Amino acid sequence: MPKLYLRVLSDAEPLADGEGYDISVQWLLTENDGSVRGFGTTDQRGLADVADPHVEWLNDPQNTVVFVPAHFVLRVACEVPGRSPAQIRRALPFAVEEYVATDIETIHIAHGPIKARVPIQCNLIAREQIQNWLKCFQDIGVNAGTFVADSEVLTRDMDVASLLFENDTVLIAHGDEAAVIDRANLGFTLGNLDILKIIAANGRPTDLEVGQLQNAVEIEHHGAGEAGLIEYLVECYETHPPYINMLQGEFKAVRPRNAKVDRWRGVAALAAIWLVVAFLGMVVHAFWAEREADRLEAASFAFYEEVFPRESQPVGVDQLRRRMAAKLGQSADDGGDGQSAFVGLTAHLANSLTDRQRVTSISYAEQRGELSVEVMFRNYDEIDQLESKLSSIGIAVDRSTSEQESQGVRSRFRMRYQG
Repeated sequence: MPKLYLRVLSDAEPLADGEGYDISVQWLLTENDGSVRGFGTTDQRGLADVADPHVEWLNDPQNTVVFVPAHFVLRVACEVPGRSPAQIRRALPFAVEEYVATDIETIHIAHGPIKARVPIQCNLIAREQIQNWLKCFQDIGVNAGTFVADSEVLTRDMDVASLLFENDTVLIAHGDEAAVIDRANLGFTLGNLDILKIIAANGRPTDLEVGQLQNAVEIEHHGAGEAGLIEYLVECYETHPPYINMLQGEFKAVRPRNAKVDRWRGVAALAAIWLVVAFLGMVVHAFWAEREADRLEAASFAFYEEVFPRESQPVGVDQLRRRMAAKLGQSADDGGDGQSAFVGLTAHLANSLTDRQRVTSISYAEQRGELSVEVMFRNYDEIDQLESKLSSIGIAVDRSTSEQESQGVRSRFRMRYQG
């Protein structure tokens, strides 16, 4: 599934005219196999051109991830009294209040797993800030499902320090701690860390800065990539879970209402209608078959009596069948069973259509095992897609006509099982 990754570079400030937000954001779009489709740095209007809300996969929040630079987030770990997760969750705001200099009501608290007598990792961010980011994205149809601090996707090995160089600052992540410092203070900060390895991205520490470390260390360097730091963060995001998703509580991402149901509503309705039609057809066919069976049974007994006039009449159909099989030199267990392909073909058609396509007529020729259908499509590409999908599951499609009309393309075709 394609994915859209965003990295906010600024606050989302409402414009004076109320038409949108002033924001700077990096974006990167990946294909199903993880390869990069496109990237760039833009504002809200440019992002709207990138993220088409009519693209089906983009409606699923799981396919959009937002990286939040560490300087927007305060990471704390605190012990909270309580016996149950519910008690601890209620007490959490009071425990973290001592770490902030503002009203705790203005702070959004995103927490990691809650366990009794275990310090809880929390990410604190201004409530108004995350509200504006979400509103900015939602206004252009981007339904993000994950907000994660960029420092959290880096390795949390206590023997390793991760460094992200950007302009005149450096993000240092070590264990569960992270800080953004001026480049001039990097040597002093490294000197206070007991580490064996440095992973540096988009830059590297100087020999003088490394010389202030207590131990000799291994240095692993990564370029930022053609797309910038966001490309490196995406790679880390896929490599170093778990992390705290800041979209919790009131900000928890949800799928658009009935999005999944609406997707299949038309197909399910069509399938239900034709299943009812098939059922009624089978009921009518059963009454006819019963009468036909009685007629054929009488004719069979009459035929046997005519051919073998000196033998006694068989008692019941089973005895008649065994006698006839013996006369013909066949086993009494030989036989066959046939079933109309109507229900199967109809079900495959229903599963292959989308809610944008409409069936206008349908008929079934039982002797040939063919389902004749007339469907209204939006364009010729949809017809080719349907034929390809049915062919992949062993159903042959013979298109008779396809006509362009004002409402779309009306196509008539026949379906039957191959072989």
